[in-house]
Amino acid sequence: MNTIVSEQFPGAPSLTDVSNPFPGLRPFKIEESHLFFGREGQSDEVLLKLSKSRFVGVIGPSGSGKSSFIYCGVLPILYGGFLTDASPNWEVVVTRPGSGPIENLAESLLATSAEYKAADGEDKKIKRTIVSTLLRSSSLGLVEAIEQSRRRADINYLVLVDQFEELFRFKDSTDPNSVNETLAFVNLLMEAVNYTDAPIYVAITMRSDFIGDCAQFPDLTRKINDSHYLIPQLTRDQKRRAIEGPVAVGGARIAPRLVQQLLNDLGDNPDQLPILQHALMRTWSYWKRFKDSEDEAVDLKHYEAIGTMSEALSQHANEAYDELDEDQKRICEVLFKAITEKRGENFGIRRPTKLNEIAAIADVSEDEVAQVVEKFREPGRSLLTPAYGVALTGRSMIDISHESLMRIWSRLKNWVDDEADAVQMYQRLAEAAAQYQVGKAGLWRPPDLQLALNWQAKHKPTLVWGQRYHPAFERTMIFLEYSRKEFETEQRIKELEQKRKLQRARTTAIVLAGFLVVALIAVVYAFVQQAEAKRQEQLATENADRALKNEQTAKEQRNAAIEAQKEADKQRAAAIDAQKLAEDNAEKARKSAEEAKRQQMEAERQRIEADKQRAAAVRNEEIAKKAQKEAETERNNAQRERYLAVAKGIAIKSKELNNDPEQQGLIAETGYLFNKMYKGYPYEDDIYNGLYYALKNQVVNKETGERGDPITQNLKGHEQGAARSLVTHARSKQIYSAGSDGRILRWTQENGRWKAQEVMPRMTDYLFYSIDLSPDENFLLAGGLSNGDVTQNFAMLFDLRNPGVAPKRIPGFINGIDNIEFTPDGKGAFLRDNSGRSIKYTDLNTVREVISGKNAKINAFTISPDGSRIATASENGGLAVYDIKNNFAMKEAFRNPGNIPLTAISYASNSRIVVVGDQKGLIRIIWENANIPPRVLSGHSEHIEQIKFNFAETFMATTSRDKTVRLWNFKDLNRQPIKLADNPDWVWSATFTPDDEQLMVGVHSNSTTASETIHAWPTKVETMSGLLCKYVSRNLSKDEWEIFIGDLPYARTCENFPANNK
Repeated sequence: MNTIVSEQFPGAPSLTDVSNPFPGLRPFKIEESHLFFGREGQSDEVLLKLSKSRFVGVIGPSGSGKSSFIYCGVLPILYGGFLTDASPNWEVVVTRPGSGPIENLAESLLATSAEYKAADGEDKKIKRTIVSTLLRSSSLGLVEAIEQSRRRADINYLVLVDQFEELFRFKDSTDPNSVNETLAFVNLLMEAVNYTDAPIYVAITMRSDFIGDCAQFPDLTRKINDSHYLIPQLTRDQKRRAIEGPVAVGGARIAPRLVQQLLNDLGDNPDQLPILQHALMRTWSYWKRFKDSEDEAVDLKHYEAIGTMSEALSQHANEAYDELDEDQKRICEVLFKAITEKRGENFGIRRPTKLNEIAAIADVSEDEVAQVVEKFREPGRSLLTPAYGVALTGRSMIDISHESLMRIWSRLKNWVDDEADAVQMYQRLAEAAAQYQVGKAGLWRPPDLQLALNWQAKHKPTLVWGQRYHPAFERTMIFLEYSRKEFETEQRIKELEQKRKLQRARTTAIVLAGFLVVALIAVVYAFVQQAEAKRQEQLATENADRALKNEQTAKEQRNAAIEAQKEADKQRAAAIDAQKLAEDNAEKARKSAEEAKRQQMEAERQRIEADKQRAAAVRNEEIAKKAQKEAETERNNAQRERYLAVAKGIAIKSKELNNDPEQQGLIAETGYLFNKMYKGYPYEDDIYNGLYYALKNQVVNKETGERGDPITQNLKGHEQGAARSLVTHARSKQIYSAGSDGRILRWTQENGRWKAQEVMPRMTDYLFYSIDLSPDENFLLAGGLSNGDVTQNFAMLFDLRNPGVAPKRIPGFINGIDNIEFTPDGKGAFLRDNSGRSIKYTDLNTVREVISGKNAKINAFTISPDGSRIATASENGGLAVYDIKNNFAMKEAFRNPGNIPLTAISYASNSRIVVVGDQKGLIRIIWENANIPPRVLSGHSEHIEQIKFNFAETFMATTSRDKTVRLWNFKDLNRQPIKLADNPDWVWSATFTPDDEQLMVGVHSNSTTASETIHAWPTKVETMSGLLCKYVSRNLSKDEWEIFIGDLPYARTCENFPANNK
């Protein structure tokens, strides 16, 4: 009996091999039934249904333990002699549909045959072909195959189809052969059940979310309706037995508080059971290795060391990944992308794939893929199937052990998302290529074209990969290449046209300048002619005056002539001559006046024409200047963009130069200076990280080889990633930290370095989770979890004015106290108790519950700056606001889409702005009582731990389990944040120094030797830039400049050193 089942599930060693009573992700095996607890008494109902109907469907959600229930609950009773009308003897055939259900069934039928096991590879293939042909020959093929292989007449046969949903998951509805094979497989099972002349029974295990797919098979639907067993959810007591039972069988003890914590972490989600089993397997192994004494119980410290249920699986997978070399890591990424896929928004499913297909996608040999698979299915890991011990061939179907790996392993989640994005881009491109081929769409242009080219450069798609998602791979790639070439040709034409336009503008400006010179000459000539005209007019006037005088004289003489007739006769001729002369002079004066007026009019006309020419010249000059200015602006913008691009590029490159700290510092500083000189964004992520890593790599003590400017040095004091909570004492410019290692430390800066001093001796029976300072900074309130009776937990109040006085204990708490906040008036504090099931208020003497989290666990809370409200972030995705003055009346201010749990919360100084973070890594800024949609900030990929503002409230720091901190410019949230990624594990907590110069973060670590659990991050790039030139002794050489900067003009990076001409 054991042989038959173990052949179907070889792999992880039994208890006698490794003394670990927990199987991890894989199902329990039948020989491990003594370790299977929690479902006692449920097997009888399944067997009664099986006996009555000859069929039973065991149905339940993913992770509910269907397979383990069958192997450890049902099969042992069956083999113990479960009596039917025919016989108490049983033989079990276990199969999984996979992508070839009939082939797999044929192999399972042969697996119990000694003759088949002794055959060589070619004979086995022939035998499989014979049996699969028999199965396909008619709907009674399964009956005939069993009858032919029957060794005794008094044996009942149970055909157990595990993971029945694979029949639907792997079916390709577009492939007739696949559809027909699925139908034939179902008919084989149904006919075997209905065939009364042979004692054949059928049991299936199936995920409940696939029950609707069975409706396409009427006979199967009737069988399931008549005889199915829905796996019930375990009660809290049953879960407790599932935890405590195997520990007792293994000869150990488990601390009650760890059991309580496990039950709280498990919650009511049935798909967490495999995660629980895996976390317990890891906790047991860690306890066995690091326990202080033989009788030490498995406790919280062992559980937290492996990362708890939320991180244990991720850490375990990362251990396997870290054992790979760089080539194997690339194969690993391709492998996991091939065997998983994303359906819908956040729905990941398994996609088992043959090993030879994975090798083709990765463009490597099958042996290289097999070596990577082996790392993930070693004993004690079992993260991939087939299980350890099954020989891998090109036909081996590679799959993950459980869907929970996709939810928990952050690296795999990122891979799945990345692959989904790549597939989406490829399918869009393929559809566009198809539309283009029939004339319904055009070639791609930016931004779609650029996104597609980026996708091609990043993923380097292969034919095998592409045909998994769309058959027309070659057509798609040709379409993309043709789009690229057409766009580049168009761009070259535009560039030539732009150059011609600029040349025409220059020519026009030169011509217009010539016209302007001519016009100026004409104006000068007009002014000369005008002056001459005025002179002639003046001469004419003088002649006219002279003529008038002569006329007067003539008149006087004529009068004299009349009076003296005689004299007149004598003088008449003279008078007539004089009159004629006067008339001639008058005529000349009139003509001179007319000429002067004509010349004046001509001069005015020429002046007007000259003004027109001058205005036209001015206009053309302005046009030329505008064109020149636009061209200059374009050149400046192009130069600015080039310098900023070079700045980012060399900042990124500088991080790779850690073997030469001096060169690294000069390259990073040059990137910063380019960014500053050309007015780039001062808090650009690449510029910041270039400066940070360069400063962290500088040799600060040549004798000891110590590296890292003090502003970047991490703080050593707590053990094993224990710095759970950090607060800043602004008045004394100190920082306080508390941790699960039982320590509270006071940090003081001396000569730029932070030194730690214990506030009190280390407590070995208390784990600190949270601390807070009173508004007057005279008191520190600390909370966590006592090692004693968890129902009698307490908080501690320290009077910082009297360092030697023991803290005051404030009782009245249950389980862990996870976060603490003083009220703004300092008269009391609120504390989150009982692992989020309660928020309590203390007046620093007594304690009372004010908010219950029974309906939804509270993951975090915060008090409004004016002290009037408490806002809570809950497991059900709700943001609730409680009015403190109105008996804690509650109003829900926001509900996260999809009820994704909210995990962190903080008020801004504006009492109406709340910032929340959720389990998926999204940040939302919410305005209370305002009809404004929340602002969503993305970047993190995991659970947000804390949200913290600096004292000036110009920056907001968010810490996450994705091992990063992001520093957001709260005054300009449209900018991308600075990503602080130099952390070995997830980040618990954060606080800013009083001068806002540094951000201190507490980092989780499961290493027993990790002591640098508080990491220091500078917050001001100008401060880092000012420090770098202190550590170098030269400037970049011309050769270095040419290599890293290129053809940009050489400049000194550090002004205190001369240019380096080498």
